[in-house]
Amino acid sequence: MSVYFRWAVALTAGVSVVAATTSAVSREGVPLVLRQTVDQPALAPPPSIVIDAAPRDDGPAPTLESLVATHAQNIDAIDPDTECMAKVVQHEAANQPLTGQLAVAEVIVNRTRSGRFPTTPCAVANQRGQFFQTDGYHVTRTSLRWRTAVAIARIAQAGEAAPAAPGALYFHASYARPEWSHRRPLVTQIADQIFYR
Repeated sequence: MSVYFRWAVALTAGVSVVAATTSAVSREGVPLVLRQTVDQPALAPPPSIVIDAAPRDDGPAPTLESLVATHAQNIDAIDPDTECMAKVVQHEAANQPLTGQLAVAEVIVNRTRSGRFPTTPCAVANQRGQFFQTDGYHVTRTSLRWRTAVAIARIAQAGEAAPAAPGALYFHASYARPEWSHRRPLVTQIADQIFYR
């Protein structure tokens, strides 16, 4: 195979190649190795293949504390569903760690998606025999507890934090022993509350 033929094949393949031949001879009769280097850019990948050459570093995931600080900034204008959730979070878990508060908010979100409960946070919160009538629960809207509860409700609705109680639909205080608790799969206990599916 001649040098030129190999060079032509390499060009059509779109690769770098070094071709050599011993067909040339020096004046002294010693065979020479002729080298031809061809640099051709590689062929582009098909459109269906995406190549991400540089790994992306978006930094560490935000902590629950930082998410709460961000979402607690503007609480003057909140929609009714966020308000209902925040009232439940404050009433049921204001004395719990942030993960426990998030788990309570997740119960409401999980119920809205389960197909077994109402489909809005307010309807879940106000369902007879479940939480309480949120219209009758008045909060101090300037308190840190309220700001935190609103932030937790927003985070749970947006799914911005890792689940605290994945799939939980029920919970109770650890000192209580409701008759249904032994029939439900346990998810987790966070501080003074136990969560179930």
